[in-house]
Amino acid sequence: MDILKNLPITDNHIHIDSINGLGPIKVSKEFKNAGGKVMIIPNKPAFSKNLTKPMDEMISIINQVRGNGVTAYGILGVHPAELTVMLENGIELDTAKNHMLDAIDYAKKLILEHDFFVGIGEVGRPHYFVTEKILEASNEILLYSMHTAKDIDCAVQIHAESSSESQFLEFSKMAKSVSLSPEKVIKHHSSDMVLEGEKYGIFPSITSSKPVDTAVEKSTRFLMETDYIDDVRRPGVVLGIKSVPRKTRTLLEKELIDEEKCYKIHKENVEKVYGIEIEY
Repeated sequence: MDILKNLPITDNHIHIDSINGLGPIKVSKEFKNAGGKVMIIPNKPAFSKNLTKPMDEMISIINQVRGNGVTAYGILGVHPAELTVMLENGIELDTAKNHMLDAIDYAKKLILEHDFFVGIGEVGRPHYFVTEKILEASNEILLYSMHTAKDIDCAVQIHAESSSESQFLEFSKMAKSVSLSPEKVIKHHSSDMVLEGEKYGIFPSITSSKPVDTAVEKSTRFLMETDYIDDVRRPGVVLGIKSVPRKTRTLLEKELIDEEKCYKIHKENVEKVYGIEIEY
């Protein structure tokens, strides 16, 4: 009997691309066959003038994944790299920032219209060096995203530089400044910073590789993710579709976690941060 058969397995950050990747049917089938049950899917970046097109495409993606027997929820936002791409294309900073803010407003509209959209993300700031002005604009966009999440009572999933205690403190203060609970703030691509997450209220989302091994020794207050890219032109980038189920199976087999801890990581934490009730 498969050890994962009756257990919840959630990938908190897995991209699907209907044009450049395997697409929703193939990705969800591979995930399901590996033991996966639930996907949290952020829209991919547009890297074009139309920042909202990938958000519209998510409606079909979510429906196709659900139709293929996998529970799916979407999060909508504008990747922070969109700002620097617009600047590289000759758009002024203030104009580019306003395009980003308008796109967040559009994400809000779709989240209110569809119950399978459960958060804003990925939003934040570039993980690479940018000027102080771009960093300041990125933080303004992030704060606006948090304020919007507070307005519609949803989560925010953040893309930013490598996690640190000072960063968790900063994000916690930003959330509180707009009356958003830090418990609704997820730091995508965290390392094993579960204790720092507990201290400041931020939810770490940890890639299903070595950092999970050390994280589970400290706490189960985290989410698991792959950041699978779904682009046939970039095979092997970040982690593969099966990584979260495989890693969870390994943790169970090595008795690093038990079924109770599995439920905590893959169901209870997900339900808490997104304000949903998972059925699979």
